[in-house]
Amino acid sequence: MTRRSSTLTTLDLHQARANQADPFFRRAFGAAAALGGLLLLVITGYLITNTLPLWAIQSPFSFISTTAWITGIEQADGSTLEVYGAASALFGTAASSMIAVLFAAPIGILGAIYLVEFAPKRLAIPLTFLVELIAAIPSVVFGLWALGDLSIRLRDSIEWWIASTLGQVIPWLSEDPGSPAADSVFRAGFLLAIMILPMIVAVSREFLRSVPISLREGYIGMGATKWEAIRNVVVPTARVGLIGAVLLALGRAIGETIAVTMVIGNAEGIPTSLFLPGNSVAAKIASNLGEAGTEIQLSALVALGLALFLLSFVISLVVRISLRRFSAIKAVS
Repeated sequence: MTRRSSTLTTLDLHQARANQADPFFRRAFGAAAALGGLLLLVITGYLITNTLPLWAIQSPFSFISTTAWITGIEQADGSTLEVYGAASALFGTAASSMIAVLFAAPIGILGAIYLVEFAPKRLAIPLTFLVELIAAIPSVVFGLWALGDLSIRLRDSIEWWIASTLGQVIPWLSEDPGSPAADSVFRAGFLLAIMILPMIVAVSREFLRSVPISLREGYIGMGATKWEAIRNVVVPTARVGLIGAVLLALGRAIGETIAVTMVIGNAEGIPTSLFLPGNSVAAKIASNLGEAGTEIQLSALVALGLALFLLSFVISLVVRISLRRFSAIKAVS
């Protein structure tokens, strides 16, 4: 009786301590979550507030649809002409990001399938480590590499092949790729593809690994080959997660600044070919921030940041919805 009472007393003591600790951690975690939400509101409020000077002289529609970026030209009557347009930067961001996804998505997903389904463990582990190591390389290092060796290799192989074949069908690919030193939207997109490839491989690998083994074994037990099981069971089950991985990498590509600034060319206007210099939203902000000498100029750059922020927010929202759908599909399986 005494031993039982002692045991109950010990259990009660642990429960009492747990009850005292739970409210503390609950408040701490709640405060951390609230701080994150508050920070998001502060950033959003800052962006919206600091774009108001621009909206006083130019409408948001004009800002999005205009390609010119005129910071201030004195006219004959003494007035100053200021026109700010985000169309060329938005085009460059969209074009370079889509090029990156077109190259990186299929290679990344196929690489993840190989690591999960085919690679022996002694090979999968070092390859996975290598992928993670590439993801940790600073952006400026990628940019320096693209300025030299990568540009020459692109010109002598992929760019010339695309211009001579697809260029006959697609006008935006018909321009001469130019010299190795020539910056272009295509080279920025190809560089982004290399940078986001490790992310697609890593995230896709986790989703493929989370597909229940019973689904694979059940389908193979019905007489299917391993490749048929991958094609008809594994990939369809992880499809939503794979799409989320690509969208997550797309968000990284859209926000990339340093490497893109070094190779895209920072040219005004929408280029007539992807092999010509262009611009991007992040590169535009980075290259013009030091020259923003007036409130309107700074407001225009903040408006670019707001556009980039909203675009990234939409992509993050789509990724979150995709991940929820994948979780629901996995739970049903």
